[in-house]
This record gives sequence, C-alpha cells and structure tokens, in this order.
Amino acid sequence: MLTYMEVHLYYTLPVVALLMLLLRPFHSAQDRLKYLFLCGMAFSTAAPWDNYIVYHRAWWYCPKCVTMVIGYVPLEEYMFFIIMTLLTVSFTNLVMRWHLPTFFLKSTLSPFQSLCVRLLPMAAFLTIGVKAWFAAIPDTPLFYGACILWYVCPVLALLWFGASEYICRRWKGVIFSIMVPTIYLCWVDKVAISAGTWHISERTTTRKMVVANLPVEECLFFLMINVVLVFATCAMDRAHAILHFYRRGSAKMQTLQQQSSFFATMLDLTKAFCLSDQMLDDQPLDDLCTTWNILKAGSASFYTASAVFPSNARQDLCILYGFCRATDDLADNEAVPVEKRKQQLDLVRDFVNDLFTQKSNCATDIDWTPYMDLPEDCLASFRCFVRLRHVLQVDAILELLDGYLLDLKRQPVRDEKGLIRYSECVASSVGEMCTRILVNSNSEMAGKMNQSTLSWTVDRARDMGLVLQFTNIARDIVTDSQQLNRCYLPMTWLSKVEIDSIKNGRARQLGDDRLKELALRLVNTADGINLRARRGIDKLPSDCQGGVRAACAVYCAIGQALKNNDGYPMRAHVKGLKRAWIALQSVYDMNFSSVSSSN
Repeated sequence: MLTYMEVHLYYTLPVVALLMLLLRPFHSAQDRLKYLFLCGMAFSTAAPWDNYIVYHRAWWYCPKCVTMVIGYVPLEEYMFFIIMTLLTVSFTNLVMRWHLPTFFLKSTLSPFQSLCVRLLPMAAFLTIGVKAWFAAIPDTPLFYGACILWYVCPVLALLWFGASEYICRRWKGVIFSIMVPTIYLCWVDKVAISAGTWHISERTTTRKMVVANLPVEECLFFLMINVVLVFATCAMDRAHAILHFYRRGSAKMQTLQQQSSFFATMLDLTKAFCLSDQMLDDQPLDDLCTTWNILKAGSASFYTASAVFPSNARQDLCILYGFCRATDDLADNEAVPVEKRKQQLDLVRDFVNDLFTQKSNCATDIDWTPYMDLPEDCLASFRCFVRLRHVLQVDAILELLDGYLLDLKRQPVRDEKGLIRYSECVASSVGEMCTRILVNSNSEMAGKMNQSTLSWTVDRARDMGLVLQFTNIARDIVTDSQQLNRCYLPMTWLSKVEIDSIKNGRARQLGDDRLKELALRLVNTADGINLRARRGIDKLPSDCQGGVRAACAVYCAIGQALKNNDGYPMRAHVKGLKRAWIALQSVYDMNFSSVSSSN
C-alpha cells in the first residue's frame, strides 16, 4: 500500500527539491513573487473546486492512505496544489530563463492579425467553458471532464488576452514546459491509482484509459492545469519585461518604484499585462536587438556567460557591454583616419555629458542631431544606454573614454603606475559600472545598501578589473605585438631591444622563458589583488554572485594555464570542459575557495 504522503515523499517533493536546487543560484525577487502569487492563486481556486468534485464523488481516496481530511479533501491533496505549482513553474523557469523575455515583446503582425490571434482563441476558450459548465452534471460520465474544462478555460482566456503573442513566439519552450511535467505527473498518478492510494469514479468519467489505470480525464487535468501554469508564468515574465524595459523617469522615481509594496507591484504588473504588443514602442526594441548583435559579434563569450544572470541584470549588463563594444569599435576602426576617430570619441564624450545633464531616462529627451555622424548601430546602442543614466556615475564612463584615447594615441605604458592607470581606464571603470547595475537590479538590496558599503563594493570591483586586465595583458603579449604592434607591458620592465621587438611585431624573439617571466610577473600581481577583490562578490545580490564568480574564476584560470605551460603559448586558454566545470563550481559556490587559491 502506498500512502498519499509517500507519493509526495517519493515522487513529487524530490523533483521539486532538485529543481529548486538547480535554480538556487538564479533565484530572484521576481521568481519569489511568481511562486508566491501563483501558489496563492492555485490554492485559493483549486481548494473549493476540488472539494466540490470530491463531494460529488468524482474521485475518492483510501481512508488509511491519508493523514487527515479537511472538508472533503485530504491534507495531502492541499499540499499537491502547492507542489504541482512549484514543480511546473520552476521547471518552466529553468527552460525559459536562458532567453531574454524582452526579445519576445515585439509584434510582427498587423493590427488585424494581432486582434484575431488574441480574440479568436479567447472566444473558443470561453465557449468551451460555458458548454462545460452546463455539461457538468453530477453522476454523469461527463461530470469530471466538464468540471476540469469550466475550471481552466476562463483562466486560459484571461491569460491569452494578456500574453497570446508572447506565448506564440516562445512556442517551443512553452510546449516543452507543459509536456514534461504533464507526462511525469501522469506517470505518478498511474502509480498511485495502481497502488490504491486514490480512485477515479467510473460513474463520473467516460471510462476511457490512456494506458492501464490512467483515465483520460486525469491526463486532461494535468495537461490543462500545466497549460494554465505555463501560460501564467509567461504572462508574468512578459509583464515584468515590459515594466523593466519601458520604465521612465528620474533616479528618485526609480527608487520609489523599487520600494513599492506588493500590491503596488501587482497593480503595475496588471497594467503591463493589459497592454497589447501593438501598443509598445518598437524603436527601443529595435535598438536593443542592434545592441545585442554588436555584443554577440564582438564578445560572444560574454554574451553566452550573461545567461547566468537574472533577466533584468542581464539586459542592463548587455546594454552596458554593447555600449562599450560600440565605442571600442569606433576607437579601433583602422579603416577610419585617426583624426576622424578622435572626433567621434569627442562626440561620444559630448553625448555622455549631455546624458548626465538630463533628468529622465528617456532617449526622446535627448537631441540626437549633433551625433548623426556616428554609425547607426552606435546610435542604437547609445539610445539603449540612456536607460542606465540613473544607475551609473559619469566619471566611470569618462574614464573608459580616456582609456580609448590612450589606445588611439598609442601612448606607451611607461611604468607600473602607467599600467595601473591604463587598466583602471579600460577595465576598472567597467567593473564599477557592472557593480552598480547588479546592485540596482535587486530592489531590496538597492534600498538597503548604505553608501559606504556600496563604495567599498565598487572599489573591490575596480580591483577585479585590474586582475582581469593584467591577466589579459599577460595572455596577449605576442598577440598584441603581432596584430597591433603594441606593448602594454611597462617600459621599465623591458630593455630597449625588447621594446623594439615587441612594437615591431617580433615579440617571439624575446624567447619563451623571458615571455613567461614577464607574463607571470603580471599574473602574480593579479593573484595578490584578487585576494582582496573577490571579497566584494559577497556584497552583490545573491542571484548575481554566481555569475560574477564564474566570469572571474574562468578568466583567472587563464593565469593558471600560463603558469602550467612549459613555455609561453600563443594565446593561453582554458579547455572547454574545464572551463565549464570551473563555471559550474563557481555558479553553485562549490569549493570556490580552492579554485581561487589554485589560481
């Protein structure tokens, strides 16, 4: 005999626990709201519905197989309302989280087509619901199936109203998220029915079986409830994406939005839910796609690694990196004369100064006429970048532009102070901006973190920028020499002959031993700074820590690869499987200290 509690202990709770464990590093306030709201709605609606159908003997349970009964329903059944919701919603989160919801907001349909896609299925759902209501006559073969349909169809109509096109654009993930939990729960149901834990009435069903001991009505129940849960998850993801992407206003307004109550948040989500895709401005979405493509082409590794961050943080980080990549391309474009590139960087500096004199985060508030000489993809990234104005500090952005200017002027790195200054410009500045974005992405942390803690965390991020840049320079001594005729090592570390060799593309003439000596001098310096820098990760939002650890650990492993190599490799790297293992350890914070110390 299998008790109902044992069904949970053996079959449902372990799966929920596994899913929660897998999602633990990525769990965000948005996910918490989703779980609380959907579990609350599921429990409050399913409890009276299930009591009604049990009262009418649609199914019953073995009295010896349950702990206690509340109303007409066992305690374990009430537990199941929550467990099934957590199982399906968490599985859907795991499937859907790898793609940014914002990219599924833009409508490609005409207004008439969009209206048809929205209204026709709604009419069908409501019609089925009404017919099912009248067909749900107790003690008849259609009772159980009809009760399922009148319970779910009005909800499906509502969800389709708010997220129809979004659901259609994500159809692969939606179908997968529905079918896997449905098949698993049907199997669990078959096991329980076979064991006599509960029984489905022959009087209130069609007596048709999908397989032995699995009535078609039970399959219908799991399928339709999972459709509701997956549609609801999509609807909340879409509403959150709209709120985050189309937010407007000053830094003060952003702070008020972050500190809003649960009911205010739900009201905002409801308003976003009611907006059709046709009502959304396409220009910001087009700009985001362009910025994303810049990042994808210029930094595929960061594009891939960004998937471990929560969607809001990932979106803003990629906007930042897209801006950095677009401006870096302006500085590095050898097809454009140096003077022209300097003029373009001056325009970028003017844009940044203009941006920080604004009192809103809306791109339409900026006069773009002076910047029309810049490439269109660059302008698109700038329009996206405007939304980060309230998060970032102007000094860090100007510092990054100073770094581009140093590269453009091909200024040599004269000594260790010059090395630190250059690395601060091109890397520490980015570390600072990333940290501010990550802290701001978590509304609870943004409201609670005091200025001194934020400043300390930013300083540690700037240290980590030095670590990564020193490692980058150590790895690319030969590459920078051969491809750029550049030397980023301090001149005081080199003889005149060595300087000439590196600047003329002949770094290999220094020999492996000398190249490795120079590289390890940088790596060892980076290791010392890393001990201090990585402490700042613990001050970041918990849902962002794993991603930052992974990015830093994988990069620092390059230093270890340089140490382990017999000579000096053309471009030291970490093999795919090892890189994946380091990232996995870091994301789940497994043995991270040993990984760091080995670096």
